[in-house]
Amino acid sequence: MHVYEVLAQPIRRRIVEVLASGEHTAGVLENVVVREFHVTRAAAQHHLRLLKDHDVVIAESDWPHRSYRLNDHFISYLELEAQKLRWFWDRRIGWRVRAEQVVGFHLQSGRGYRGSPPWILESARARAVEVGAFGEKRRRQQRGHAS
Repeated sequence: MHVYEVLAQPIRRRIVEVLASGEHTAGVLENVVVREFHVTRAAAQHHLRLLKDHDVVIAESDWPHRSYRLNDHFISYLELEAQKLRWFWDRRIGWRVRAEQVVGFHLQSGRGYRGSPPWILESARARAVEVGAFGEKRRRQQRGHAS
């Protein structure tokens, strides 16, 4: 399983986040998952087993407790994949158009923000307020109100 597939599921990502702080018992990890995601203990155990099977975590059994910790190799692999992604990003090709201009095009289509990536939305909203892209400024002017 690829590192991004492991972290794509919110429950597994949360388990990895908790284990990043140190070693924890299965009971503690299950309690975190059950409380935050409102799933059964069996579902939490399923995700722990999946992480263990793919060598993301290391399980040590000390009867009656089983403790889990992150595998150092997983963190190294995660860093390597992030570096690869950064390498591709630095050498990207395609349109040489700033994101604000592309978002402005989407705003004129009348469909709103559907389909736009979340990192573009904030700059688009700020720009829309400045230029009145939602038509509020124009409507006020048509009604004779001050803007």
